[in-house]
This record gives sequence, structure tokens and C-alpha cells, in this order.
Amino acid sequence: RGVLLNTFSEYELFIIITVVLIAGAIVSEEFNKGTIKLLLVRPYSRAKILFAKYVVVLLTVIFIMVAILIMQFIIAGIFFGYDSLSIPAVEYNHNANSIVETNVILSTILTGFAKMPIYILIGTLAFALSTLFTNTAVAITISLLGYMASSMVNQFAYYYNLEWLKYFVTPNWDFTQFLNGKLPLMEGLNIPFSIIICLIYFAIMMIPTFIVFKKKNIKNI
Repeated sequence: RGVLLNTFSEYELFIIITVVLIAGAIVSEEFNKGTIKLLLVRPYSRAKILFAKYVVVLLTVIFIMVAILIMQFIIAGIFFGYDSLSIPAVEYNHNANSIVETNVILSTILTGFAKMPIYILIGTLAFALSTLFTNTAVAITISLLGYMASSMVNQFAYYYNLEWLKYFVTPNWDFTQFLNGKLPLMEGLNIPFSIIICLIYFAIMMIPTFIVFKKKNIKNI
């Protein structure tokens, strides 16, 4: 029960690595192997081809999250049984100043949705770097380093209450801080603000990616 409630935190690094490996190679390897020419001679626009590849990245995020949750549920149930799942998850709601009880499965699923922006944005970063630089190693390395640096940024934001850091993506992309009336990482953070920040960073990564891909020269590949 305890592990199930923290499934996406326990396996976050595994999810990130899996998504980054796929997103970081999905475009660059087409250039490295020269197979990008076979794609671009198809009767589809470059934007559609790139969008289709990005959809694969999003599906990878969903698939790996669902797979981990199902495996955790089945394997843990075999070893420990399912009786404890009837005990509700309990958290303190700071807004209502009261204890909130939720179903364990529902709480786990909500946590997964709240964590999803992290995986999507890191995957988007790897995808963008893979397209812009057509170098798999660069895309994967920078994305993983960015994820590891995010915890440092969040710690600075929390301990030193640096107001300007709330406009950075990492204090905003974990929406579990808003579940059940929790106190957010920084004062002034709320769901609408964090959604806007995440969308801005998403656009900053994706718009140049599509522009560069549409203009990229493949004659010498």
C-alpha cells in the first residue's frame, strides 16, 4: 500500500531515463542513419512527420506509467496481498484545516496525472534537442543533466525563497504539490500559474524545433 501510493516517486528516475532515451533518439537517429530521406519523400509535410514522432514520445510516457502501475499492483499484491488497499490514504488539507481521506487507487492515479508534466516536459526537451542538434548523445545527456539539476533549483527556491525562481519551470511542473490542499513549494504558486509557466516552456522548446526541422537541409545526409 505504501509503495503503491509512492509508485511514481519511487520509479521516477526509471520513467525519465526511458522517456529521454526514446525522445532523444527518435529524430537524431533518422539523420545519423540517413533514413530521414525515406520519411521526407513520403506525401506528408515535415510538420506532420515531426508531430507523429512527438506523439510517439507522449505515448511512451503514458505506456511506461501504466505499465509500472500495473506491474506494481500485481507483483506487490502477490507478495503482500490486497487487504491493505481498503485502508484510505490520509493527508492533511491546509486549505480546509482538516484530514482528507481518499481511495488508495484513486490517490495513486491522481498522483500519476500530477507527475505527468515532469515526464512530458523532460521528454519534450530531449525531443527538441534531438531535432535541433541531430545528436543523440547530446540530447540524452543534456536532458538528464537538466532533470538532475531541477532538484537543486527547487531546493534553492524552497530554502531561500527566491521570488524570481517561481518563473522557472521546475518549481511548477510537479502538480502533486497542489493535491489535497498541500502547501506549494513557493508562495504564490497555484495551478493556473503553473499551467501557464509549463505551457510557455513547452512552446519555447517546440516552436523552434518545428521551424528548424522544416528548414533543415538533408541533401548531404
